[in-house]
Amino acid sequence: MNDSLSSESFFRGAKKAAHKAMDEHGRREYDEFALQAGVAVEKLGKAVLFSKNPVYIAEPRNEDMLLHFGGHLTVDEEKVRTVGAKDAIARLRRIGVLPKKDDQLDLLIALRNGAAHATPNSTLAKGMISPLARTIETLLNDLGETLDEFWGRWTKAVKDAVNEQEDQVFRDVQLRITQARHAFEDRFAGLPAEVKERALKEPQPRTEEWFATAMEIKMDGVIVWKTSGGDCPACSGPGFLTFQPTGRTGTNTHYAANSFGCYLCTFEASGPDEMAALRKANTRLLVGTMSIAHGPTLAPENITKIEYKAD
Repeated sequence: MNDSLSSESFFRGAKKAAHKAMDEHGRREYDEFALQAGVAVEKLGKAVLFSKNPVYIAEPRNEDMLLHFGGHLTVDEEKVRTVGAKDAIARLRRIGVLPKKDDQLDLLIALRNGAAHATPNSTLAKGMISPLARTIETLLNDLGETLDEFWGRWTKAVKDAVNEQEDQVFRDVQLRITQARHAFEDRFAGLPAEVKERALKEPQPRTEEWFATAMEIKMDGVIVWKTSGGDCPACSGPGFLTFQPTGRTGTNTHYAANSFGCYLCTFEASGPDEMAALRKANTRLLVGTMSIAHGPTLAPENITKIEYKAD
């Protein structure tokens, strides 16, 4: 039988597609993510079916395929047809490998077909990391394979994706940190180490940050402050924070960090919920609050002291 039709070959194909899916998700190409995620599930499902009996991957409406995979008929390689994703999942459910009902997996496969044939729903596709990770783990367990062997550098990210003890915002921030880190490392793959080191030392621009609204009035005539905010949790480069006023007296204004962004790896977080998740997920200290002593009008020449506090 053709070497490309084996449990090992399907496993390799599933692994390649799954890694592509994670890369596409990190680039915010959610339609491509859905396509590759569906391919990964389909191929790994075929690996499981083939490991049990090669006949199980035969195209259901083609008797020649049934005989071919049963070893009693030889069909030209280019004419071989195997089961599709929907039928493969149905068979895996009938033999007890996958749950009888999984609406999220069904949606992932539907989105995969939409990405291949029509306009996909990117908002729905973005949230399909968790069903992809759960299904892959179930299939790997049946094959006796480990998450590390399949996911490699994405292992921690997919484990975090199904960690229901953490809220969705935290899981999303953790995933984006990992995606930005891998994308940054990929940019320098094969280059001398000093190229990346030089990039990390270069000062980043301070204007027109994509992760924050341009300087504008936020509260009682007080503008948002922008400042260097410490190392990026994804690439360790110098990121930028913006601060929003949280309170004001006659001589002091208090601020809290409300967004973070990095030009080098494009990681970003915005809003109080994501900033709280970033502080929880990040092992590098970031400035969390700021207090500015000033004159009553907050004119630049009246600022007397700025105090920062790291979380």
